[in-house]
Amino acid sequence: MYDWANSAYATIVLAGFYPIIFAENFALLFSDVERTLVLGISNSSASLLLIILAPLIGLLSDRKQDKKNFLIFFALISISSTLLLSFVGENSWMLASLLFSISLFGFMLSNVFYDSMLVNFEGSDKNYDSISSYGYAIGYLGGGIAFVLSLLFLFYFDDKTMTLIAEKKIVFIFTALWWLIFMIPLILYWKNDDGNISSDKINLLDTYRYVKNDKRLLYFLFAYWIYIDGVDTIIRMAVNYGMTIGFTSSDLLIALLVTQFVSFPGTLLINKLASYYTIDISIKICLFIYIIITFISFNLTSIYEFYLIAILIGLVQGGIQALSRSYYARLIPRNRSSELYGVYNMLGKFAALIGPLVVGLVSYMFDSTRIGILSLSLFFIFGIYLFNKQSRIKVTNN
Repeated sequence: MYDWANSAYATIVLAGFYPIIFAENFALLFSDVERTLVLGISNSSASLLLIILAPLIGLLSDRKQDKKNFLIFFALISISSTLLLSFVGENSWMLASLLFSISLFGFMLSNVFYDSMLVNFEGSDKNYDSISSYGYAIGYLGGGIAFVLSLLFLFYFDDKTMTLIAEKKIVFIFTALWWLIFMIPLILYWKNDDGNISSDKINLLDTYRYVKNDKRLLYFLFAYWIYIDGVDTIIRMAVNYGMTIGFTSSDLLIALLVTQFVSFPGTLLINKLASYYTIDISIKICLFIYIIITFISFNLTSIYEFYLIAILIGLVQGGIQALSRSYYARLIPRNRSSELYGVYNMLGKFAALIGPLVVGLVSYMFDSTRIGILSLSLFFIFGIYLFNKQSRIKVTNN
């Protein structure tokens, strides 16, 4: 249910309405490339803060054996700042960017503790894959339903006299309430159970020394760092990219909706693939499809091709995220899960620091968002190379 709850933010705010509202209200005076650069900086600022704090706060969570309250605290930070976005005025791009960065930071940091909860479930490695995949699948379904409800509300209550509705900013209020209501089951029923934690004397240097000494863990984190960069950047910049090449906001929102509902069966399909073959093969298949997506995006000419891209993204984005999370759970000890998932999310968001910024800068330098989106193919190619390298290393027990 927490995946169901916070996916409304990922869909409605992060991938859907914020880039549109930013273009149509918060940054009316900006050109396409200037707006792309500012959006990239906003995303990267939140990621930079997460990079600095995630391992430290994850270590603190392990010491206190309290994932749930850390999750709730940072989720509430994101919910509050998302709510405040609905009251930002026209052309107040700086305030909007600040609140968006804070909301994104809270969203990402709450996920550090949510991801680390995976290792609290007993069972085989396949069990990790299934739990992680079903979580992502339910999240995409919930995000899609929340997205549809917000679209239906704006369609049927098109009240031009009410600013919040006319400027679409009411979706921020809807997102905050959805997240708050559907995280109640986790608040009521999750019990912290991290076993015997022996990390009182562990510090961040011990954390990084542990990662350095486990070569397979180290190479996987490097691979993940590279390829998740492209995944996150496509999620965050796709709508803005579509706007810069002339598609309407309605077309783009429909494409996003297609992605959400394809992601539900797509994530389960990739999980089935992993159960029939191996998780390694499934992850590499997802990365090859992402390479295809970047080349189709570069040559994009019609909205129907954009819809094709939306379907392809839906098939693989949940699968690559879910299997990466469960693959990592295989490599780490349970009693250091928040600490090491802090490193995992730190590297994932360090990628998110680089990716949107690279797309923004390349687009600005070449005056072409097409070249900017094509640059993401390099992340997937190099990610496959590093993933292959780590899969040939035997697991090390520190």
